[in-house]
Amino acid sequence: MPQESVPGATRSAPTPELKVTAGEVGDWYDEFGDIYHETLGESVHCGLWFPPDEPHPTSMDLVDLSSRAQDRYTDYLIETLDPEPGRHVLDIGCGTGRSALRLAQQRDVAVTGISISKEQIARANQLATDHGLAGRLTFEHADAMRMPYGDASFDCAWAVESICHMDRAKALQEAWRVLRPGGDLMVLESVLTAELTEEDTAVFQGMLASNLPPRVPEFFQLVSDSGFEVLEMKDLSANLAMTMNVMALVFHDRREEFAERFGTEFTDTFFAGLPAAREITARKTRFFMIMLRKPLG
Repeated sequence: MPQESVPGATRSAPTPELKVTAGEVGDWYDEFGDIYHETLGESVHCGLWFPPDEPHPTSMDLVDLSSRAQDRYTDYLIETLDPEPGRHVLDIGCGTGRSALRLAQQRDVAVTGISISKEQIARANQLATDHGLAGRLTFEHADAMRMPYGDASFDCAWAVESICHMDRAKALQEAWRVLRPGGDLMVLESVLTAELTEEDTAVFQGMLASNLPPRVPEFFQLVSDSGFEVLEMKDLSANLAMTMNVMALVFHDRREEFAERFGTEFTDTFFAGLPAAREITARKTRFFMIMLRKPLG
């Protein structure tokens, strides 16, 4: 199984568990999910600031990078997943539908997106209608750990920074179940490379509504247990770190506005956690795109 050399990849004690329920994730995104749109843009994921197969720039215009990074990221994921015309793609944790929309616009495929947030699904369906793609774009409120679809319903799938909000083992097993044999699953996931403090742990619970990242051996054990084969692994860590830096800058500038919209308690808690969040993404985790395949046999 191909793996890049990753600091902290040696076997160690299991990471302490921090479990969030599907209801907690849905409630958090319903109430606070717009914080990502207000700081990072339309898509609920990081930007591809530095394409992994190109030299990193020695200088950069941050405003220009910010305006193009998320769409470049989505385009890179579309190119890598590379679904054939006529295929049915599952978007696991689709957010407000921006990535699925871009996929449907670029490829002749049908896309079904699911999210545990009712607010996100409402906005995603409106997005599909606004762009005249409701016939090929379907968004449904559903739990990715208990999907309302039959076995082998989809040709391929992606989970873009979403399985961190779930029981990873259950999410991977469900993805395996609903994919047809030979179907590919793209996962964007962080892995832990250093010990977390109590302050770090609070960041995942209070700022991200997320479970703690696994260590590398733990993640690949989950993949193996679910039945997937690993095809490819790309390190996108610099992109996530840059995204957090941009988010911190925008949040600082618009703190008063966010306090009025989301409440002082949430805004103060989020602001206080930003230094730890930036430290975690820069020095305590690595962020990967991992291509998996359900075997034909």
